[in-house]
Amino acid sequence: MTETTIHKATQPSDFLAAVPSMLGYQPTESVVVIPFAGPRTVGAMRFDLPGVENAAAVANVAAGLVCKIQGATGLAVVVYGERTQAEAVAEAITDIAAECGLSVVERFYVTGSGWGLIGDDAVSPMPEVPEHLAAMVTAANQHTGAALPEVHEAIAQEVAEALPGDLGIRLAMLDVDPLDLFEGSLSWDGSNLEAQSAATMIAMMNRPALRDVALVQWAHGFAAGESALDAQIAWEDGVDYPTHLAMVMWGEGPRPDPQRLEAALTACRHLAALAPANAQVGPLAAAAWLSWALGRSTHADQYSRRALAIDPEHGLSQIVGSFVAAGHLPDFAFTR
Repeated sequence: MTETTIHKATQPSDFLAAVPSMLGYQPTESVVVIPFAGPRTVGAMRFDLPGVENAAAVANVAAGLVCKIQGATGLAVVVYGERTQAEAVAEAITDIAAECGLSVVERFYVTGSGWGLIGDDAVSPMPEVPEHLAAMVTAANQHTGAALPEVHEAIAQEVAEALPGDLGIRLAMLDVDPLDLFEGSLSWDGSNLEAQSAATMIAMMNRPALRDVALVQWAHGFAAGESALDAQIAWEDGVDYPTHLAMVMWGEGPRPDPQRLEAALTACRHLAALAPANAQVGPLAAAAWLSWALGRSTHADQYSRRALAIDPEHGLSQIVGSFVAAGHLPDFAFTR
């Protein structure tokens, strides 16, 4: 689910023009549900457009998620796709929203270059999108946002040659504090990656224990990383892993800093793009979890699927995939 954004819409066409900017992409074949707290939107969530026969199942998930949002009083529905499907899913969401005590602010469908109100035969041309809103649409659709960045082949080759094995990663950790490396990666943007550091990070992302320490640190800061690393070492000696740290991986507890998660996702996407095929799994799984933690289930699903295509038994990728399949978002996605 996306973050709260203030858009002043004086008429339906203004509202429709703003929806892609809320998501960061132009949705296609999608159901977009926009929760409201009074007169204000509180983010947006996208679902694949179901067939008419599956409209009720999607409606149950959508309305149920809105009900979990603190302070939500209503919702709007925008369906991108064939009108019969739009009517079916919008009616189902309306029925379930009423049962939950939520008002339905408005229901739209968008098909081709036109839009209309569900239940109304009139069709209007899509409005022109203001420049400041168009600039917020950074991906062509919900799928392209998960494409890995392009990297220089020469750097990828350097990374592959520098990739340490089990012994190498242990030796590397004698010279490099993993927590410092995790923290430093938050400033990586793809133009400032050094091959040895990238290779060491890729190797660490393929060690579940270190990867999970990184995810906790990226979510809650350096001190949390220290606690997670100490807990991991103690766990290997038979001590129970602390519940409050395990909760982070399950999407429970305090809300992470979204800016840190965004920066970590940028780093992991570049690591996955640089890694040899057999070493992509760890960075892809980390990218899947980070996307899920940011409320981007579509992207999380794509990253986890790519990882599972390489290693069908990969644990974190299976977990994130199961979360997405069940329509499960982290609890902190519903707090502000």
